[in-house]
Amino acid sequence: MSIYIDVIGGSLGNIFVLFNSPIIFLIIIFLICILIGFVAALAGVGGGVLFTPIMMAFTTINPDIVRATGLAIATMSSLMSARPYLGKGIANFNLALFSSLPYTIFAIIGSLIGLHITAVMGNFGKALIRLALGVLVLFIVILMITKGRRTEYPIPPEDKYDKLANAFELNSSYYEISLGRTVEYRVINTMWGLLCFMGIGLVSGMFGLGAGWAIVPVYNLLMYVPLKVATATSLVVIGIGDTAAMWVYINNGAMIPIFVIPCLLGCMIGAQIGSRLMPKLRAKVIRWFVILAMLLASARLIQQALPVIMGVM
Repeated sequence: MSIYIDVIGGSLGNIFVLFNSPIIFLIIIFLICILIGFVAALAGVGGGVLFTPIMMAFTTINPDIVRATGLAIATMSSLMSARPYLGKGIANFNLALFSSLPYTIFAIIGSLIGLHITAVMGNFGKALIRLALGVLVLFIVILMITKGRRTEYPIPPEDKYDKLANAFELNSSYYEISLGRTVEYRVINTMWGLLCFMGIGLVSGMFGLGAGWAIVPVYNLLMYVPLKVATATSLVVIGIGDTAAMWVYINNGAMIPIFVIPCLLGCMIGAQIGSRLMPKLRAKVIRWFVILAMLLASARLIQQALPVIMGVM
């Protein structure tokens, strides 16, 4: 562990030298994270989804530090956002617990795999992580563009009966203020949902991303959960699962407080400002800027990775 900390500390030290002062470096990172949190709130995406690919694509910070910090940002933002939804009964707590088990287990496995790849395979492993992240970010962009396919109140087929959902009491209801009535819903395809959460947890832990971009479509399109409930419940799941995955990075020395704290504070402040200004700004325009930024980050990650991988092969 001490050797690993030395390696990570060395990468931060190189950046400190680049900026001539650790204070200047931390201030710049803090301001960048305020911008990331601000844009993420306006675009309706998690801070970790922007932070991890941008930092890995355009800085020389060790990938393990970036992924650990990305998980911390995703966890904190989810926990802060989930509280009012739980209090109002919009988040389905039974469904969150049901989903959290496979998500958490595989998020831990993903964290271990990601750390193993970079530690054992060196620069080639880092290139593999960058290439895979670049492809994943490209997929997220496509998902963001096709986001309009989601259904606010999906209606499952009448003949579809899910014994597992009934056994775990996943079917529920919530009061929809905009409609002025209680919305009841029925959960189906739970086995397929469990398999999806295994894969989502693996990806989240390995790359240090929040997983709302994947959990919400699984709930809404596959399991027929109302969109508002899907969004609220996904925040609870991320808060539980990513906390566990984060400890893998902490135990391996990849969580550097002097770097995490300004990043976390910056994203939280930016998100608060963004959420307050959202009604006054054209969020759709911001969303397309986010898509463009993620496309550039994806292209940069792939461009960085391919020469290394092709050179080794």
